[in-house]
Amino acid sequence: MFSYRNLSSRTRTIILLSLLGLLIILIVTDPKGDFFNFLRGFLNGMLIVMFLGEVGLYFMSRKK
Repeated sequence: MFSYRNLSSRTRTIILLSLLGLLIILIVTDPKGDFFNFLRGFLNGMLIVMFLGEVGLYFMSRKK
């Protein structure tokens, strides 16, 4: 089963930066339509959750 935690830090960074780049493109170009508004909101939420997950992984690995 897929686990985000088992990915290397380099792979997790590439995923986060790719999603952030896509979100920046959507914000800068400002396309109109419900789908793009949904996509922008979805990426915002996903990036927030992934960032908080990274912070959690950092603190969990630091205690060991």
